[in-house]
Order: sequence, then structure tokens, then C-alpha cells
Amino acid sequence: MKYRIAFVLSLAACIAPLQAQKRWYKDQKRESVILGDVRILGEAGQDRFRLSQRQAIEMALINNLGVNIERHRPLQRFWDIEANRAIYDSIIGFNFNWRRNKIPTGSVLAGGDSVTDIDTDYQFVFNRDLSTGTSLEFSFNGNRNRTTNSFASLVPSISTDFSLTLRQSLLQDFGRIDGDYEIEISRNSRQIADREFEASLSDTILQVQEAYWELEFALEDIDVKAKSLELAETILNQNQARLEVGSAARLEVVEAEAEVATRREELIRARFSYRLVQDSLVRLITSYQDPREFPGEIAPSDHIYEPAPIDQPFEDLMSEASAKRPELAQADLRIKNQSISLKRSRNRLKPQMDLVLGWQQFGLGGRQIIRDFSDGFIDPPIIGEVPGGFGDSLDQLFGGDFYGYVLGVDFRLPLDNREARAENARAQIALDEEMLRKRDTTQQVALEIRDALTNLEMNRARVDAAQAAVRLGRERLDSQQARFDVGSSTTRELIEAQRDLVLNESLLIRNQVDLIISRNRLDRALGRSLEVHNIRLQEAIRTNVR
Repeated sequence: MKYRIAFVLSLAACIAPLQAQKRWYKDQKRESVILGDVRILGEAGQDRFRLSQRQAIEMALINNLGVNIERHRPLQRFWDIEANRAIYDSIIGFNFNWRRNKIPTGSVLAGGDSVTDIDTDYQFVFNRDLSTGTSLEFSFNGNRNRTTNSFASLVPSISTDFSLTLRQSLLQDFGRIDGDYEIEISRNSRQIADREFEASLSDTILQVQEAYWELEFALEDIDVKAKSLELAETILNQNQARLEVGSAARLEVVEAEAEVATRREELIRARFSYRLVQDSLVRLITSYQDPREFPGEIAPSDHIYEPAPIDQPFEDLMSEASAKRPELAQADLRIKNQSISLKRSRNRLKPQMDLVLGWQQFGLGGRQIIRDFSDGFIDPPIIGEVPGGFGDSLDQLFGGDFYGYVLGVDFRLPLDNREARAENARAQIALDEEMLRKRDTTQQVALEIRDALTNLEMNRARVDAAQAAVRLGRERLDSQQARFDVGSSTTRELIEAQRDLVLNESLLIRNQVDLIISRNRLDRALGRSLEVHNIRLQEAIRTNVR
């Protein structure tokens, strides 16, 4: 009884912790990306919401739906690692079977006209694989047999045994098994996911910057168009007054009226463009379904500035991009993964040869029945019984008197080995492909830097040209206004001077904004987007994760 109690308690101790965790039918506890209410930064004014570029980027980091979708990739890759580590999980098992058979007999040596056997089998197994290519298995087996066979001396007969088997790979998987390669690949894939998130976040930052400065251009353009309309209305009022006193023709008034209508339409278009750009910015920095949910119109608090010139040579910029661009880091990690896959394929080319070591011990117990066979073998009478049971079987089992051991080698050699050879060839091809893919990515990065530098230089020249054109336009307008006031210039000439100045002022703002955007694109090409705004990658990944 004490051995039975000990066995039951041991089994319960193994199963109870697993049942408490309920891993088989409950959702795994894991981290999730959880979006709360939209977080709005900036300052609310009387008529507009003041927002800096830095605040807009921070709002996008928190609220942007695309960014939060990308946060799921690193979380998923973490569980890829856990799934591959499962190869080293210990496995325990318990089997129980009960059978009852009544078998007719055709011989007196069978122990009766019919024999009824009742068998109870149970087994406990523990197995664990190690990264060294070692497999360890322990099993405990038991059987309880109750029979009506008159020749059986133990009824019930209780047999027990345990075995310890060690298998060590000597060629294939020696020192490192497939699971190790998969775990290393999944860890690199986790880093790839981080870099993919960085690239996606850099793109989003650039989109926010472009929308932000486009919004600034739209507001500045509205101011230019509004001042242009005021100038046109002033000319109209002057011509109407001159017409009343007879110093201007009716045609000049009509020309002024047409110009006022045209500039009013341009102002309406500029305001409409502002609405479109604001909706685009709201979509980038919030998770609102309708941009109109944003509490007010956005007005950038950062003013147009002139970026500092780039004085670094292209070679230095390219070296910086090689160290910072997430796409190049991804390419290096993919090359590393393919190199690991190639090593794994070479391991599988080897024959399989395992060293097997095993040890067993046996025990037998039960109630011993003593029969008198002096009058024959048919239904001999029972003349005595010797008590016994499960404890006797365990005493023999652990006494060490009955044992066995095994020493062997398991060798397997595929004669053609086509699958392993094909896998090895594919791994080599994939590695070559990834190395070429990195060269292609590097070439693309170099082209982006070249284009960004060219656009930066071109837009700087456009700003200088537009500034000169604005100065000229103002002087021309002042000259035409003075001539118009003394009657030596026509309404048409004055309107054309105003149009030229308005066009050049709008073009100057356009070129200044393009210059800022081109500098932001250069930062993106160099991999500086997160660094410039003091954003740490891991902190950005963990935002909204809980």
C-alpha cells in the first residue's frame, strides 16, 4: 500500500502543475498593442490649434494606425523564437490500459477448459532532447495480470520495470541539432522585424514632415492670396472713384472687377487645398475615422527656415547610411540567416549514426498460489498461499538483482540523398541571391542620397532665384503704383505687376518648403530620421504595448 500511495503521489506531483497552468485550452498570456483615446499635443488657440513638427511626429508615433499595425511584427517574432525552443521541451506521458479476455482452450496444458485473463498496463515516460545531439528517455512500466490458468503460480502477477536510454548523434546533428539553427534564425528574424518597423516608422515620419510643411505652405499661400485680393479690391475702388469723376474709362472698372473675381477664386482654391492637406495630416497623426473629429484647424507653430548646407563628401554620407539604414541592416541579417541555413543543409548531408546506451531493471511480485499436482494437471487443488503484491515487485525492481543493458550503434545512409543535396544547393543559391540583393539595396540607397543632394542643391538655387524675383516684383509694383497714381500707367499694367509679385511670392514659399522637405528626405536616405528627432527604436516599438 505504501508503494501504491507513493506512486500515486508522484504522478499527481507531475500532473498538478501542468493542470494549474491550463496551457492546453486557455489562451496564452501575451502582450498586445492597445490603442486608447487619441492623444493630442499642441496648444489650442482662439481660432486654430497650434502644433509643432516635433509634436506632430510624437502624435504619429502614438496614434498612427499603420505604425501600430507594424508593432505587431516584433511581438509575433518573439513567439516564433518560443515555438522553435519547444524542441527542447521535456515531455512526460502516462498510459493506462485495462483488458479482459476469456479464451477457450483445446489442450489440458492450457490450464483449463477456458482461461480468463484480466490485464492492467500502465506506463510513465519522460523524454528530453539536448542541443548537443543527445536524447535522454526514462520509462517506468507496470503490468498486473489476473488469470484463471491453473498453471499460474502468481495471481495476480505484478511485474514492473524501468529503463534509461541515452542516444547520442555522432555524425549528423553532433554538437548541434536542427532546433539550434531554427532558434538562431528566429532570433535574427526578430531583429529583422525591428528593422522593418524602423524603416516603416522612418517613412511615416517623412510623410508627417511633408504634410506638416505642406500645411505651412497652404497657410502662407492663403495669406499671399488674401493680400493679393486686397490689392485688387483697392484698384477696383480707385477705378470706381475715378469713373465717377470722369478720369477713368468704364473698361478699367470692368478689368478690375474681373481681376477681383479671379483672385477671390484663387483664395478659395488655396483654402480648399489647406483643408485637403490638413485632412492628410490628421490621418497621419491620429486614429480618427473622420478627420473632422480633430478639435479645430491646425496651424504649424514652426516657421519656414533655411536648412544648413551639407558640407560632407558623398563618401562620408554613404558610410553613414551603410551603418544606419535599416534596409541594409535587414540585408545583413538575411545573409546571416541564409548562412545558417547553409550550415544546416551541410549537417543534413552527413549520414546518421547514433550511439545507443541503455539500462533496465525488472521486478516481479504478487500472491503466490501453491497447488497439488499429484492427482493430475486438471484443476489441481490449492494447498497454500504466500502473500505478496506491488511492494514485492518494487523491492525486486530497485534491488538490482534483475537487470539488463544495451550498447549499440544505429547507422543510416541514404544511398542517393537527393533531398539533402537539393536542400544544400537551394541554400547556396539563396545565399548568393541575398548577397546580390544587398548590393542592389546599397545601390538604391546611394541613388537616394544622390537624388536628395541634387534636390537640396536645386531647391536652394530656386529659393535664391525666387527671392531675387520677389525683390524685383516689389520694386516693379511700387513703380507701377506710383505711375498709376499720377495717371501715367494703365489698370492692366498695374494688375500685371501685382500678378507677377503674387506669383513670385507664392513660388518663393513653395521653393522654401521644398528645400526643407528635400533636407528631410536626405535625413531619411541617410537613416537619420529617428536620430534627428531623438527617437529610440526599442522605446518606439514598446509604445502602446502592454
